[in-house]
Amino acid sequence: MRKLLMPLILGVLCMPLAGAAKKDKKEDKNDGPVMVSVLLKDGSRAEGELTKDWFRWPAKTINENFKVRQADGMEREIRSEEVDTILRSDVKDPYTSVLTPVGRMFKIKDRCWIVKCGPKSENAEILTFVSWMNISSGTRSQWEPHTTYLVRFGNDSVAYPFYYPIQNGDFNVKLMKKALKERRPGTAEYIESYFKKNKKLRNQLREHPEYLLEAYDQFLKENQ
Repeated sequence: MRKLLMPLILGVLCMPLAGAAKKDKKEDKNDGPVMVSVLLKDGSRAEGELTKDWFRWPAKTINENFKVRQADGMEREIRSEEVDTILRSDVKDPYTSVLTPVGRMFKIKDRCWIVKCGPKSENAEILTFVSWMNISSGTRSQWEPHTTYLVRFGNDSVAYPFYYPIQNGDFNVKLMKKALKERRPGTAEYIESYFKKNKKLRNQLREHPEYLLEAYDQFLKENQ
């Protein structure tokens, strides 16, 4: 059985290290240079060829910055904090930037990451980001990309992780509980209880992360 050695991005606070990680399949094709159209928070745009991807070989700034070669030939570096929306030629869904709580020992710090937009309801939205993990198999190891699901409630500027890419996937709201203790009390606890009672739905979260939207909608109905 393969063992996760080093989750590069998420803190050890909420990422169990037992089990084997399953490599995510790339859903979009890239048959040439990747072109992007970036709407910045100041209302301006940056368009051109993506020369340095925010999703790249492990680095401290993964999901935090990227470079675009514009029509005038100049290369521009863009930070996640500047981004409103990104459209890229090789991916169907848009990207945005959002604050995400990261566990560092017993402290939680929000970091701004570029994330992919996913299913949404009137009350919440599913987002995803990719991190690199060092996977060990016997005496060999290699870096592999893996996807983590987050949820953003309402118009919050923060999105909270709830599903991590270990063996068969793992639903975990420990970090969400700590982060939402004062922001949205009772939310994470209800969601955790919801999936304890509905284990079949929990086991399908990898393919259907939108089930968490249903759990949150139910929480709102019961707590109006």
